[in-house]
Amino acid sequence: MLGLWLLVGWTGLSVAGPFTHKTTQGEAPATQVARRLVMPRGWLELGIRSDTKASEHHRLASGVRRSHPGRWRYSRLWLDVRQGFSRRITLFGSMPWVMAELSPEGGTVTRTLAMGDAEVGLVAEPWTWESAGLGFQADLKAPSGVEWPGTVGSGPDQVSSFLTGTGITNVGGHLLGRATVAERLKIRLSAGYVAKLPGVVGYVIQDDGFANGWLDPGDEIRLDGELTGQVLTSLAVSTAARWSRRSAYEIGVSGPGTTRRTMTPLPGGAGVFVDGRVGLSYQPTSHWEVHAHAARDLAGSDTRTFAHLGLEEFSPQPGLEFGLGVRARW
Repeated sequence: MLGLWLLVGWTGLSVAGPFTHKTTQGEAPATQVARRLVMPRGWLELGIRSDTKASEHHRLASGVRRSHPGRWRYSRLWLDVRQGFSRRITLFGSMPWVMAELSPEGGTVTRTLAMGDAEVGLVAEPWTWESAGLGFQADLKAPSGVEWPGTVGSGPDQVSSFLTGTGITNVGGHLLGRATVAERLKIRLSAGYVAKLPGVVGYVIQDDGFANGWLDPGDEIRLDGELTGQVLTSLAVSTAARWSRRSAYEIGVSGPGTTRRTMTPLPGGAGVFVDGRVGLSYQPTSHWEVHAHAARDLAGSDTRTFAHLGLEEFSPQPGLEFGLGVRARW
């Protein structure tokens, strides 16, 4: 689906040329705070963005940050596409490339560069008023990254590469709302539920042969809030926060030696996570936008469970994140 949207975009470039207005297109908002939950009808947006986070800490089961020897860096390069499918529906897709790197003190640097998990979905805004709107989002994250940690010997110390994909499919549903105040301030809220479907992520050696290794990361509840202020006609600043509640992780096996799939809870990982973010958006014209952000964790639960595999989605290490990107629309 992502490839199809990219093909449509490049076809539009070759036939009509970039930034050419079409009679079927909706009107683009003049400022960032005037945007709806969805794009104007008939518009296509391509974006490239990157983010990177450095960490020298992890969180214990109590949520307390604890320093560790070495430095962990997690960077991503995203290709984004959005299309105003209709006046009330926008389609979107994202494809990341991930670089995970661990630099221990006095040890060998372990680095992995590979594709991450792709995400597609849609945003709908059925209910709109002059300065407010209500809608919903449905999304699907499919496993497409590296899902096996290289060569494994006797334990996690022998892992020669990191995972860039979870091997798990996520299905999300979110309720969305927006409101603009005095034409200079916009509030956006989201409440969502992400179902993380159990899946086979490896193989287990049993006495009578191989078995499937299962992982069930549990589901997640998310609450998001964002406040955007229009400083100038082309410049906006924002601050945002995310609260999430994650269920317990379970691992298990199924195979010749078991009559059914048996799952066992894993210690750590479950709990509440809170993240904060500030952003800057510069839009010189309706066709171009440059944006930047800084984010960091404010609270969290145990982040050691999957740390040795590099799975940031399951065990996000505390640290500062910085990002930069550009979007082109026509």
